Amino acid sequence: MPARSLLFTPATRLDRLARAMAAGPDWVALDLEDGVGPGDKASAREALSVFARDELRPRADRVAVRINALSTAEGIRDMAAMLDWPIWPGMLILPKVSAPSEVAQVLALAADCGQAPVIMAVLETAEGIANAEPIARALPGSGVLAYGSADHMAETGGEMSAPSLAWARGRIVNAAALAGIPAIDGVWLDYRDAEGLTAEAQLAKSMGFAGKIAIHPDQIAPINSVFSPTGAEVESARALLAASEAAGGGAFSHNGKMVDAPVLARARRIVETCNRSKT
Repeated sequence: MPARSLLFTPATRLDRLARAMAAGPDWVALDLEDGVGPGDKASAREALSVFARDELRPRADRVAVRINALSTAEGIRDMAAMLDWPIWPGMLILPKVSAPSEVAQVLALAADCGQAPVIMAVLETAEGIANAEPIARALPGSGVLAYGSADHMAETGGEMSAPSLAWARGRIVNAAALAGIPAIDGVWLDYRDAEGLTAEAQLAKSMGFAGKIAIHPDQIAPINSVFSPTGAEVESARALLAASEAAGGGAFSHNGKMVDAPVLARARRIVETCNRSKT
């Protein structure tokens, strides 16, 4: 399953799930964290437990759940509730991850329950960004590393601008590449500004991100468009890979340009992204 786009909706508003899925995100995240007020945490958790028993199974491959941070009492309560769920969502989102031990803890609990969700670790604190590489390496091959830019800038006092976010974005992309997993960029807060969102997504893609988090259904189409290869890109990549096979490996010339291993790696990523988006 690709992870070009992920759309949050509060766990207190499960009635919004159908609309959220209809917008076309790769994942819809039912949120127990920031989208739920302190006084509603228990009722949201109970609503999700009922949903997991009665309605989750046919949608599990596109539904994620974001729990509260494992460093908080609410996060521990979220995980304790999930231990009794007959099926877990296809993705479990861990916010404010600061150390690889948090990933290991969740993986152990999932295995004990016979579950194997995709784990998305969101780095949104100074400590989490500093530990990006060990956290990324703690994730399994199906894992995803994400940037919680809004919370990170709130902690550092920085602005939500491209120059301010560049260092952390680069660190997260590099850590994800070392671990062989995708990285997902943070939110674009002005959901009415499609042009700004598209430019921001294009910037993130140019840095190596594989997708972007959304906060409104209207953001999904622009995000999916940016992070999906065009037909021409896929055709060119497939032709390049076929030429490489015909050349028998090593560097070779194709359409007047020299082709070596990094160029072929990019072509393979384009074809793989195209194939995943069709599943």
